[in-house]
Amino acid sequence: MSRAKRISRFAGYGVHITAQQDWSPSELDDLFHVVELFADTLNGVENFNRCIGDVAIERADTGTSLGLAYHDRIRLRKGARFSAWTVVHELAHVWDAKNKWDLSLELQRYTGGFTSRVLSGLKRILLPWSWDARFSGAGDRPGRYGRKPGCNAYGYFYGDKPGGSNWRFNRREDFAESVAMYCGWGRDNDLSRTAHGRIERYRLANGEKDPLHGVTDNWADYARYFYPQNGDYTTTKRWQFIDQLIQAQVRI
Repeated sequence: MSRAKRISRFAGYGVHITAQQDWSPSELDDLFHVVELFADTLNGVENFNRCIGDVAIERADTGTSLGLAYHDRIRLRKGARFSAWTVVHELAHVWDAKNKWDLSLELQRYTGGFTSRVLSGLKRILLPWSWDARFSGAGDRPGRYGRKPGCNAYGYFYGDKPGGSNWRFNRREDFAESVAMYCGWGRDNDLSRTAHGRIERYRLANGEKDPLHGVTDNWADYARYFYPQNGDYTTTKRWQFIDQLIQAQVRI
């Protein structure tokens, strides 16, 4: 299949590939597969177009980020292999942005979370035993990555159990990660191993290495914040919110 034909397949999804010379044939195939996967999760191309609209995807210098998303553009790190998880995560950001970031705000409300840098700062000072990062930011050892509610750069208290959290976690990242978790959970696709691995790591003992990312942490201690009932992510408010959103039952 020619490069032009590969790129033409994206047109029906409103996806525009820019700087076409930056994409190899296999990368175009991989990207199209993920777009198809996400469209299937959204119940078809029509719903994909309604949620995402026109979006340009390009390879670019994204610094330390694997990808960056804007209202109508996604940048994937040039020269690096991208994952299905990253693509869906960035598409979810576009979905949120085109709704004036109201989707992530509604997710925060639905899951019982809130954002307050003031309360986060007070927690850091007055409740140091509940602060799982360094005083000045994320640490680099188990128990100090900033996973607990409010222990992050944004003062984000995430409410019901998310699939994970770190120092850069906020409601917008929460929404994007929740969409990716929904796409992978209980299915057999390119996101499923990551989605299930993110939950299963909280069954590990403290000090064990996460087989998914090779990270060592106090997983057993964190299970109360992240491990859902019976290990079933569909019991979480995040899964339920995304499911209702896709089924057009959540009104923004």
